[in-house]
Amino acid sequence: MSAENIITEQLATAITLKCGGEDLRECLTCDICVSTCFLTDAYPAMNPRVLTRKILDGRIQDLVDSEFIWACTLCTRCTVDCPKGLKMDLIVRTLRNLAREQGKGPKRLIEGVERIKEVGNSVGIDSKEFIETLEWLGEEAVAEIENIDEENFAVPVDKEGAEFLYLPNPREYTSSPHLFSVYLRFFSVINADWTFGSDVCDISNWAYFIGDEETSYKLVRNIVDTTRRLAVKTLVSTECGHGLKILRNDAERMLGEPLGFEVISIVELAHRSFKEGRLRLIRGAVEDSVTYHDPCDVGRKLGIYEPPRDLLKFVAQDFIEMSPHSKYSLCCGGGGSVAQNTDMGKKRLENARPKRDQILETGAKVVATACQACLTQLNDIKVHYNMPVTVKSVLELVVESLAD
Repeated sequence: MSAENIITEQLATAITLKCGGEDLRECLTCDICVSTCFLTDAYPAMNPRVLTRKILDGRIQDLVDSEFIWACTLCTRCTVDCPKGLKMDLIVRTLRNLAREQGKGPKRLIEGVERIKEVGNSVGIDSKEFIETLEWLGEEAVAEIENIDEENFAVPVDKEGAEFLYLPNPREYTSSPHLFSVYLRFFSVINADWTFGSDVCDISNWAYFIGDEETSYKLVRNIVDTTRRLAVKTLVSTECGHGLKILRNDAERMLGEPLGFEVISIVELAHRSFKEGRLRLIRGAVEDSVTYHDPCDVGRKLGIYEPPRDLLKFVAQDFIEMSPHSKYSLCCGGGGSVAQNTDMGKKRLENARPKRDQILETGAKVVATACQACLTQLNDIKVHYNMPVTVKSVLELVVESLAD
């Protein structure tokens, strides 16, 4: 056997053992994953079943060179009905890491991870610049919030002993600053004892997307250490699917220790506050019909289905479920770093045609979601296909429905 074949066989064995062990070897080739993958039509020569067989056959380089591993959104819809429960998202991230080690991969993602290694976040800003940005955005936002002393108000930063540490997505202070105002108003309305952390300006984890476990670990380590340093009881994630999933599902395994604090999403906090009476909403305040898109990480991977629905069903006069939904929901096509992958071009939106059709079938006027990556993708789908809908986050609709 040649040296090249020995290396290929070793890689195949390593990936098999890491991503499913004997289960991967026992793939039934039943095609269930093929029928549930939204990329099947776009990539007729490649799908989860073909990918699995190529690994077992030792044809790793075919996969490393394939566009499919970067078009995959890590949505795990193929895993839901898999008889062996194969972890396709882990398999794909492992293949992406092999590509990265060969100097391959989407340019923007690779550059973003290098920026993370240099500065600690994908935006490329330091703590001082982050604080200055918060101050500026706070001054702009607070002018629109009632019953606040504008002269003495300041966005809380590094407040020790606060009940909540809020972890934002960079979109809130870059491309979508209106969301900053939404979340600021929400915390104000529930009279929360909360704070930002100057060292944690970015919940996103691009290193996770490309399988760079060392850098991904450092990002999680920094968030956990900052939360502990500030002695905060609860870490509140913004509407971000993969960031929340990593901190809630993976962080303790990655660090090898218990976190010692609660991790919840801001939508869950809103739902909790609503149930406790701290968040008062007007029933039926949203006159247009509303449907809800389940983010793959928030829904399928974390099982957070009811909190956003309870809120939307209360504030909307007409709530319409997509079909299918919850754990069987269709991916929007923008997760798993695909929205950040400019190399995909218009393919990202063309591959999202099934989600477009699903939304239009509801007849809803408003599409709500609880993930900013999904929010971006759904807005792009709307523009690309000229859809007669409005796309908003769950918290946007909640804040628009406040009773006071």
